[in-house]
Amino acid sequence: MNREEAIAHGIEVHETKHSMKRRSPWHDYYKKGTYMLTLVVEGRVPLFGVLKGKAEAPLGSPDAPRVEYSELGNAILRNEIGKINQFYPQVEVWKVCIMPDHIHMIIRVKEDLQEKKHLGMVVRGFKTGCSRAWWRQNHLPSGKAEGTVAGAEGTVAGTEGIVRSVVKGGRTTVPSVFPEGLCPVLFEKGYNDKILMHEGQLDNWKAYLDDNPRRLILKRQNPQLFTVIYGMKVADHSCQMVGNRFLLDIPDKMAVIVHRRFTDEENVRLREEWLACGERGGVLVSAAISPKEKGVLREAMNRGYRIILLRENGFPKLYKPSGDAFDACSAGLLLQVSTWEFHMEKQTISRTQCLELNAMAERIASIS
Repeated sequence: MNREEAIAHGIEVHETKHSMKRRSPWHDYYKKGTYMLTLVVEGRVPLFGVLKGKAEAPLGSPDAPRVEYSELGNAILRNEIGKINQFYPQVEVWKVCIMPDHIHMIIRVKEDLQEKKHLGMVVRGFKTGCSRAWWRQNHLPSGKAEGTVAGAEGTVAGTEGIVRSVVKGGRTTVPSVFPEGLCPVLFEKGYNDKILMHEGQLDNWKAYLDDNPRRLILKRQNPQLFTVIYGMKVADHSCQMVGNRFLLDIPDKMAVIVHRRFTDEENVRLREEWLACGERGGVLVSAAISPKEKGVLREAMNRGYRIILLRENGFPKLYKPSGDAFDACSAGLLLQVSTWEFHMEKQTISRTQCLELNAMAERIASIS
């Protein structure tokens, strides 16, 4: 149910100003739900630890991919994570992944948040606690005491990367070494969130967090395959792309397009032809719109074939593929292409877009 439907049914909807980083501007963050959150260190500075291990090493081995936590990383894991439930009993932290320059958390809000509080306030409190731990460890000279400052509720943004930490009706401890209680910001403004919507999604999230160190090692080993390229000319379109752009230069390419008018016999014959193309080292080009197209692309990816995937949506900042697509990208077997800018809207692909994508797939496949 979206916001308009909720209002039509007489359900109270809170007006929330969402961060630009949120993925679901239609969602009511005062309500209960399960979320995967991502918080990023300002400037992507690796303050929480160091990446270790080898991507190919199995879990449990001495060389398994992992993050060796810094003093700050350990302090966050041991102290700050637990404070979330302490201050907000209706919020449970189910899983945490601390990477060198960002944090992933899976949390469950098991009851609607009370007293006009929403998920953003929970995150803000956690970020403030982490910032204080950082200030104490890295910004207080030996022998310096901590001072206090009174003020309004919340964390108020300052200028040039500083922030004033204050509490309503009381006094908050901050390092006195900073003038007037002003302290550097630990995290970027805002955060990313994903909302649990369907069965199997939670298991995918947990696997994603467990696999994060290995994925980062692969990304560092192959940075060119995970960098969004803008303004590339492909089939007379200006495109964004991520992955192995040299797949465009392979002459043996076939467009995977399934029309409604195809008979079952035609679909079987074409599927065999497409997979044979992948088997001999060719490239399958598709927008993977219909279930049959998705099935062919899924089989091709499972077999380790080369794929050019056309997307209706562009790529957000710091985008990287997920799941099997990540491994295909790191192996140079995948290129994702979009002619559209990135958007966060929840929308269904239009018939016009389908026709444009299929025409583009045929055009790319014809380029030798």
